[in-house]
Amino acid sequence: MSNMENNDVDYLVISYYFPPRLETSGLVVARKIMEKNLNVDVIQSAYDESSDFNEIINKHINNRFPIDIKTKPDYIPFIFKYIDLGLKAIKKNYKKVYSRSYIYSNHFLALEYKFKNPNAEWTAEFSDPLLLNLYTGEVKNYPRAILDNPDYINKLNEKIEKFNEVSDTDFKALDNPSNTFFMAEYLTFIFADKIIFTNENQREVMLSVYDSELREFVMDKSKLEAHPTIDKEFYNFKDCEIRLDNNCINIAYFGTYYYIRHFESLFYAFEALNHKYKDKIKLYFFTSRAELLKVATGSLKISNNIIIEKPLKYFEFLNATTKFDILLINDTITKGHFKVNPYLPSKYSDYIGSGSDIWGICEEDSILSKKELKYKSSMTDYQSSCEVLIDILNEYGYEDLDYYFEDNIFEKRINELNWRFGFEFDDKKKYYTRYCRLKDKNKKLKDEKQVLIDKKEKLKAKNESLMEKNINLEKENELLKAKYDGIINSNSWKITKPLRKLKNSK
Repeated sequence: MSNMENNDVDYLVISYYFPPRLETSGLVVARKIMEKNLNVDVIQSAYDESSDFNEIINKHINNRFPIDIKTKPDYIPFIFKYIDLGLKAIKKNYKKVYSRSYIYSNHFLALEYKFKNPNAEWTAEFSDPLLLNLYTGEVKNYPRAILDNPDYINKLNEKIEKFNEVSDTDFKALDNPSNTFFMAEYLTFIFADKIIFTNENQREVMLSVYDSELREFVMDKSKLEAHPTIDKEFYNFKDCEIRLDNNCINIAYFGTYYYIRHFESLFYAFEALNHKYKDKIKLYFFTSRAELLKVATGSLKISNNIIIEKPLKYFEFLNATTKFDILLINDTITKGHFKVNPYLPSKYSDYIGSGSDIWGICEEDSILSKKELKYKSSMTDYQSSCEVLIDILNEYGYEDLDYYFEDNIFEKRINELNWRFGFEFDDKKKYYTRYCRLKDKNKKLKDEKQVLIDKKEKLKAKNESLMEKNINLEKENELLKAKYDGIINSNSWKITKPLRKLKNSK
């Protein structure tokens, strides 16, 4: 370990999804450790499964502190359990501590460690915006993320107040209840010594929701740090047995597939293309959404040119990227939700180490669109994908001067997708409509129940009032009866009896 930058292991890494789990966030952290040649201790999830990556990163790890929590990550019970078990697992005071979201509970644990060890230098990294919703750009207000805990919030506010006094700042106190997505950003921005963002758009979007004082404060202590690319030797660490036709142009995509990260502009262009060498292009998709993609492309004329596979293990994936002629990468669609696109696909850092050409299907002015890529096209302009397809065919020596693109492919594709997914959408609509009706009915029943409960409470209160009046009347009656009995049995009453009879006889 003498060649390590931190030989005395004064560096604590908090990364719940650290290898052997092969989650993107944990892999990025592991690659950063390798890139910087660090020797660290790691707090991570208790995960027994082995992986090749785990064996490689082991030489950089002195101690692992596995945390076993059954609750779903980043839910409020998880956050507090993670803090409790994490602090108990840490056996020493470290000079440096690093945390990265996802998961954002990593920052909560690092925050509490910083409170207990104020001299530790805390570096916090954000992979993506936490507070803002990927699909809408709006603040996440999930019920499961709303923390109603006056004691904990008051403790944090005391820390903020003390920080303000020492730092001559005026950062606002937290409300109770408070949004844990907001807390994970806000508290980390205040108390971390260094902040890392992956790109300038992400920093701009994340800071845009805060006041100028906090924005300037974070800008002064933050830096941009792209995802690291693993050393070239690891692209050949494990061979991926994949059969490719060397007489074709083999293009591959590795990653997820959903409605804000799709390839419709490419499918439109490829389907519309009339070219005598069209079949020389083969599109490979390695994705966890294989069945969805098969449905979406099954009726296309180019379906025989589309090969859909399940995802590969990490080192097989790295090796596979070296075997394809072109690697596809696409942006997340954010137009209309964000001022600028804050996301850079993590696969980009893996792709650039492969040696293969890259085709980026980009959103306008995104970080990806500004990268040096061999091929670029627009997510919203299928004509740009048409041009790239022709460029690729020409560059590989497959020219056809008589090629053309069909004009009505867009309408055909929309009609096809409507037909393909129509029944599924109809079923969903039917069940959703039924769900809404039942929800409304349930609400009405609850309202009626509450009316009856209120009425019952009023009747109960009225009954109690009447009972109290009855008791008081009974007491008054007893007093009157006692008074009457006292009069009847008195000597004066007895002496005056003849007089009363005389009066009555008249």
